[in-house]
Amino acid sequence: MKIGLTGTHSVGKTTLLNALRSESCFKDFAICDEVTRQVRALGLEINELGSDNTQRVIMLKHIENIMLHDNMITDRTALDCFVYSRYLLSKQKITVDTFAIIHKLFLKIWNMYDLVFFIEPEFDLVPDGVRSVDENFRDDIHKEFVNTIAELKLYKDNLHYLKGSVVSRVQQVMTVYEGVQHGGYGKV
Repeated sequence: MKIGLTGTHSVGKTTLLNALRSESCFKDFAICDEVTRQVRALGLEINELGSDNTQRVIMLKHIENIMLHDNMITDRTALDCFVYSRYLLSKQKITVDTFAIIHKLFLKIWNMYDLVFFIEPEFDLVPDGVRSVDENFRDDIHKEFVNTIAELKLYKDNLHYLKGSVVSRVQQVMTVYEGVQHGGYGKV
């Protein structure tokens, strides 16, 4: 099973991923985290300074994760790359050609995720030296997520919304996951 956590930066995806690591049902899952930090470590700009190269490398990392692991949980999905790319295209930070590639790849791999959990902003931005602390940027990206989900009707597929504390989010993920295991929720 391929499980993704998605949403704008600083909503607690990695925190939730780390909490899910301790759940016994996920002990044999590959944990694919920090995709954008890996790209930043390569010397590429991320966040609102992303470029054609940034977005292409990020999408390749998502493809790699989803193709290499039968059972995985990731703290970002191809939807994240697509949404950030839409934003960057609107700001003329990436080319139409790069966006076309990202769009095509997103459409090819989106349905490979069995479950995706969308997390909305509920907490203040916390500086960590990597993520953007620009609240307007985070709000713009969140709006881009909401618009993309609505336009592409992704909510009808395998997308579930999460809210609340980390403990509450873990419980919500476990409820959906157990429901899928027993044939009640999502797509498998």
